[in-house]
Amino acid sequence: MILRREWGGRVDILRTEIDGVPVFWSEGRPGDDYQAALVFRVGRADETLARGGITHLVEHLALHGVDNADYHYNGSVDAITTMFVTKGEPGKVAAFLAAVCDSLRALPLDRLEAEKNILRTEADGRDPGLAGELLLWRYGAATYGLPAYPEHGLADYTAADVQEWMGRWFTRQNAGLVLIGGPPPEGLRLVLPEGERRPVPVPTSALPYTPAYLNSAVNGVALSGIVPRSAAATLYSEILEQRLHRVLRRVGALSYTTNVEYQPRTNDTAQILAYADGLAEVQPELAQRFLAELDRIAVEPLDASELAEAVAARHDRLASDEARRNRATGQCMDELMGSKPRTTEELLAELDAIEPRDIQAVGRTVLDSALLMLPNGQEPEGARFVPAPTVATAAVEGRVHTRPDNPRLGFIVGPEGATLLSGPQMATVRFDQCAAVLGWPDGARVLIGLDAMSVAIEPNLWHGGWTAVAEIDRHLPAGLGVTMPARSHDKIPPRPPNVTDDVPAPPHVQKKPPRTMAEAGLIGILRDRRRRPPWDDPALAAVLPRVRSGDLQAGLELLSRTRGDAETRCLHLENLAEEAIGQSAQLTWLASNDPGNPDAYMWLGTVRLKEAWEARSAYRAEYVSEEQFANFWQMLALAGPPLYRAAALLPADPVPWGELMWHGIGMQLDRDEQDRIWGELTRRSPFLYDAHITRSQVLARKWWGSDAELLDFAESTVAAAHPGDPVTTVLAVAHLEIGGELGTFDDLDAYLARPSVHTALANAADRWQANPRPHPRTMEAHQYFGAVFYRAGDHDRARHHLSRAGRTKAVDRAWGYADDAQSLLTQARRHVRA
Repeated sequence: MILRREWGGRVDILRTEIDGVPVFWSEGRPGDDYQAALVFRVGRADETLARGGITHLVEHLALHGVDNADYHYNGSVDAITTMFVTKGEPGKVAAFLAAVCDSLRALPLDRLEAEKNILRTEADGRDPGLAGELLLWRYGAATYGLPAYPEHGLADYTAADVQEWMGRWFTRQNAGLVLIGGPPPEGLRLVLPEGERRPVPVPTSALPYTPAYLNSAVNGVALSGIVPRSAAATLYSEILEQRLHRVLRRVGALSYTTNVEYQPRTNDTAQILAYADGLAEVQPELAQRFLAELDRIAVEPLDASELAEAVAARHDRLASDEARRNRATGQCMDELMGSKPRTTEELLAELDAIEPRDIQAVGRTVLDSALLMLPNGQEPEGARFVPAPTVATAAVEGRVHTRPDNPRLGFIVGPEGATLLSGPQMATVRFDQCAAVLGWPDGARVLIGLDAMSVAIEPNLWHGGWTAVAEIDRHLPAGLGVTMPARSHDKIPPRPPNVTDDVPAPPHVQKKPPRTMAEAGLIGILRDRRRRPPWDDPALAAVLPRVRSGDLQAGLELLSRTRGDAETRCLHLENLAEEAIGQSAQLTWLASNDPGNPDAYMWLGTVRLKEAWEARSAYRAEYVSEEQFANFWQMLALAGPPLYRAAALLPADPVPWGELMWHGIGMQLDRDEQDRIWGELTRRSPFLYDAHITRSQVLARKWWGSDAELLDFAESTVAAAHPGDPVTTVLAVAHLEIGGELGTFDDLDAYLARPSVHTALANAADRWQANPRPHPRTMEAHQYFGAVFYRAGDHDRARHHLSRAGRTKAVDRAWGYADDAQSLLTQARRHVRA
C-alpha cells in the first residue's frame, strides 16, 4: 500500500513498504542523481563504553561485502542511526541496497581483525571537538555522551559478538529506506532478518543540577540546552543565530564565527547548541554579551516584525522544492524515532501558529537546562551558573594506598570501587556505576564512571600498587573490562626504589588520656571529677565507661534505643564517638558482621570523623604539617561511606546527615553539596539543635558563607523556632563566630555588647525561656547564652543562664575556643555569682 502525502496540489512524500521495511520517497530535480539511504535505528548511544564500536564494526563489515566497482556509496554511524547511502542509476541503487542486505545477513567475519585495524586508524584522526565535550559533560560515559569517547570495545569483540549485535539491531522492523528522485526501482528487495523496532535510548545525565558551567581550552564561548522538539524551538535557534551574528560580529566585532544548531535528540526532545569564537583579550566581554542575548530572548517578547520576518524566512525554506525532497529523510527518521511524521502543510501550520511567548518559553527552557562552556580561568558573572562537578562527594570503603613521592595522594580500593585522593579532592568510580575499566598488560588501570569521572592507577608508583590492581580485577563486574594494547617501555613509569609491596597500615589515633596528677595537681583532678558534662542523661553516663574500656556492644544497644528521638540520638552519638576514638578498627569489624545495622555504621563513620580531626589537630592550618593534612584527608574520606550507608539503612534518620556536614567541611566539598546535605537533613528534622550549630559553621565567613548570610540564617531560625526550643542558641553561636573573627577577645566582648547585638540575643534567649521544654541540650544552651551575656557585661542574664548550666564542663565553642575554656567558665560563674 502506498500512502500519499500531498501539499499545494503536489505530492509531498510517499510511503510504502518493501519486504516489511518502510520506504519514504520523493521526486527529485531533473538531472539529479537518484539517491538512497538505508537507515537502521542503532548508533553509538545504544552501546556501552566498554563495548563501544560494535555498530561501526558491523557497518564496515557490511560495506566490505559489497562489490564496490559500480557504486558510489558510503556508510556512517551517529548517536542513534546507522546509514548506508548511495546514488546513481535506479538499477544500480537497487543492486547496492540488495547487496548491503545480503552482506548484513552473512557478514564477512574473516575480515574482523582487518576492519578493527581500519577503525583504529580512522579513530586516530577523529576529534569530537567542543560539541563532543559538551555531550560528555552533559550525558557522561553513556548514551549520548558515548560519541565523545574512543571505540574502546573493538579489541575484545569476537565473531559471535558481532553476529549477535547484527541480529538484534539490523532487522527489517528496525530499518527504513529513503529514496530521493522517484519511486522504488523495479524489483527492489530488502531482505533482512526478523526483529523488532528499537526505541531511542533514554538520555543519561552527568549533571546533578543546571544551569551549570565548565571550563575548557575553548577559543570562545559555547552553550547547550535541552528543549521539547517543536517548530518554536527550531525558530528560536534561527532567531538566536541571527541575533548573535548581529551583536557579536557586525556590531561588537568580538567574534568571527557564530553558530546555533538545532539537533533532535529523542522523539520528543532536542538539543540547541550555540557557539561564538573570540580572541583571548575579548573573551570576558564576549561571554557577557553572548549570555545577555540569551537572557534578552528569554525575557523580552519578540517584536512582531522580527517574528514575522523569521517565520516568513523559514516558511520559504520549508516550502522549497529542495526541502520537500529532503522531507523523505525527516519522515523516515520520525518513524524510526517513534514520532508522528508530519506533512509540509502540518509543519507550516505549526510555524504560523507561533507567538512571541512561545519563543520566550523556549529561551527560558534553554537557560534552565543550560551547560555553559567558558575558557579556562573564566567564570560566569553572578550565581546563576554552578560549576559542573569535577570531584566526587564520597569515597568508597577500602584500604588506602599511598605514594612516597607525594603524601597528598591516596588511592582507596575495595569491593565497591576505587577513589583517588588529591588532598581533599576525591574522584570516585563505583563498580555499580562504572562504564568501563581500561587495563594494560603492564598493570595500569583506568576506571571510568557513568558520570565520566575517571580514576587511574600506575601500580609501580604506589605502595602495594599491585595489590590494588588485583583488588580492582577481583571485583570488576563482567563485561566492563577493556583490554588495551601494550604500551612502549618509555610510556611505563619505572618503580622507584622506596616503593614497597605492602599496603601501609592506617594511621592510629588514640583518645587523649585524662589529665594526670603531674599536669593538673590534686585539686585540679578533684575539680575535674566534680564537673558534670553539659547534659543530664543517666543511661548515657552509665554506658560511656563501658565503651571506654572496649565494650562497644553496650554503645550499640544504647544507640538502638534512640532511633525515634533525633535530639537524644545526636547527644548519645557525639559522646559515644568521643569515647570510642582509637577503636574504629573494632567498630569496622562490628559493622561488617552486622551489615544491616544503621547504628553501627553511623557510629563508625562518626568515630572516623573524630579520629581524622584528632590527627589533624585543632591548630590553625598554617601550623598543621603536610603529613598531618594528608593523614587527615585520607582518614576523613573513609568516614563518608559508613555515614552514607547509615543514612540509606534508616532513611528517616536525620542524624547521619548532620555528621556528613562535618565530613563535607573537612573534605572542602563545594557549597552546593553542603546545601544538598542540609536539605536532606531539614526534610527529616527542621529544627535539630546540633545540626543548626554545625550549619552555622558552614555559613561562617571562614568557610562558604559570610557574616550577613550566617546572621540571616540564625535570625530566621530564631523567628521560626517554636517557643521553648533551645535551637535559638544558634544566634549566640553566630555572634560568637562573627565577633571572634574581629581580632582579640576584647574585640569580641565589645561586639557582643553592641546594643543591636545584645537586644537580638536577649530576644532569642527570651523566646526559648518563655516556655522551656525538656531537651537534651538544655545545659549546653544555657552555657552558650551565659557566655555571650557575660562577655557583653550583662551579669544578670549571665547569672540566670550559668546558674542553670550548673557546674558543668566548658563547651569550647561557647567560650570562643579560649586556651583554657574551663577556667574562663569558672571565672564567669564567680564574677556573676552563679
